[in-house]
Amino acid sequence: MKQKRVFKWLTLDMVIFLVANIFLISYFGDRLSILGDLGYFKLLVLGLAAYRAANILSNESITKPLRAPFVDETQRDGKIVEEPKKSGFLGAMGNLIYCPSCTGVWLAAALVYFYIFYPEPTFLVALFLALSAIERILAAILGRIKA
Repeated sequence: MKQKRVFKWLTLDMVIFLVANIFLISYFGDRLSILGDLGYFKLLVLGLAAYRAANILSNESITKPLRAPFVDETQRDGKIVEEPKKSGFLGAMGNLIYCPSCTGVWLAAALVYFYIFYPEPTFLVALFLALSAIERILAAILGRIKA
């Protein structure tokens, strides 16, 4: 029963996402031409930036205050862990925030629109996030090799 309530909120989330994109494309479609000049390097940087931003929002302790309204803290195996609330809007948002792939879609859309309107500063921020993503990927690979 609770999953059905969350599903309704997630469906609403997708409708909002689609409507927002349709609105932005229909009113600012002429600005989309900047994406035609997007080379492989910039695409890679923006992709890594979306990946890292989603990971930061979903998993890092620095964003714990942003996640706090959407989660309950429980104890598991002697550790305090965050779990999305069980139902309602807050539960649906908690499920989205704790899913880096789901959060990544929203953050990727935000990056694209920021890039369309403010290409240079957006690319600079994306570059920092992309470098951080590369560092995390290398740390994970090297951590597995050492083990």
